[in-house]
Amino acid sequence: MRKFLLTMMTLGTISVSLAILAPPNLALAVPSFSRLHGLPCNECHSAFPRLNPFGMDFKQRGFRLPREEGTYIWDQNTLPISALAVGRLRISHTDDPVTGARLSTKSAFELEEVELMVAGTAAPKVGYLLEFAQEVADGEEFGTEQAWLQFDDLFPGSLLNLRGGIMLNENYYLSQKRRLTFQRYLSPITFNVTGVEVNGAWRRLRYAGGIVNDERESGANTPAVNLDKKLAGFYIWSTYTIADQVLGIRYINTKDNSDNPSPIIDGRTRQQLEATLNLWYEPVELILGYYHNWDIGGVNRQQRRNYLAEAIVEILPGKLFLDGRFELQDTSPVGGSPNNPSTANGTQVSANVTYYLIPNIRLIAEFDKVSGEGLGVYSFSGPNSSATNSEERYMVGFQIGL
Repeated sequence: MRKFLLTMMTLGTISVSLAILAPPNLALAVPSFSRLHGLPCNECHSAFPRLNPFGMDFKQRGFRLPREEGTYIWDQNTLPISALAVGRLRISHTDDPVTGARLSTKSAFELEEVELMVAGTAAPKVGYLLEFAQEVADGEEFGTEQAWLQFDDLFPGSLLNLRGGIMLNENYYLSQKRRLTFQRYLSPITFNVTGVEVNGAWRRLRYAGGIVNDERESGANTPAVNLDKKLAGFYIWSTYTIADQVLGIRYINTKDNSDNPSPIIDGRTRQQLEATLNLWYEPVELILGYYHNWDIGGVNRQQRRNYLAEAIVEILPGKLFLDGRFELQDTSPVGGSPNNPSTANGTQVSANVTYYLIPNIRLIAEFDKVSGEGLGVYSFSGPNSSATNSEERYMVGFQIGL
């Protein structure tokens, strides 16, 4: 514990020192929405890239301000282009989960991710988003992350909008894309989908429902059914806000994420039901989540539960934030199944210090620890995974949005 506290204090001191030495003219660089509408970044972001309630409404309205319909893209006086880059220096230790013996140590500077985004209104009441990204540190190729059009106000006042294309199935206040930490959420909170969605808002209620392609890959076994990607999945979600506190509920039904499809399990759906709570009492934000999955890997009654607790504290208004997160994953075994994956249980802890030079440029210091068991479950992978061993990471880095 003493080593952890000393490391975090050192990383935090480095970040704040760099912030003090940074030249003030960097504040001229702002994202495209801020340039277009002449608004500060914190109008939509509580802590970039996290969205506040105004930012959530702006996004769901197809990137339109209240009581505005949007303009044709050729009438806009600025290019609707933004870029994002995330880099980090990482030192990681892998230990045996039983004996605690040190197995390996790695250190490297990594360009974690780069993004290019073009977004706004293409015409009155028509919003769009094109997002291209590459997770460089994971060896991924540069490709399309999102590409959608939204036709707004099918019912007046944004009661009903229609969106179609490549998009994210997510709750706006809890998203992989808008996390403060380097480390991704272990819990299954964001899904890439292709299809159509209707969404809208009425008073304190926000809602969406989508019919999307089955994105499952064929796996190692020869499939017994047609796995062509088609509209074979659906989801619905709703959030209710009262006194700035948000309760969210979502249900997902899809064949996506089957671990290793085979002739026995092809055609079975995977389902998820979740409840999340976003509590905000200035300057503290608390996020709680419970995610219940069943038919994991296409195995009948195979269940997985994820638990999430995250606290974000604003130490200096708009400048210094602390983020602490704990996640637990529990997968129940199903006896006698020929396709039963090994039990995959694990925990993940993240502690993060973020300092904003300006609203869209921040310095980051972070500690992560993940531990788990289960054949074929990898350390520090994507959502729905944990670790074969115990691994610790100490990182300092930056995020820049232009």
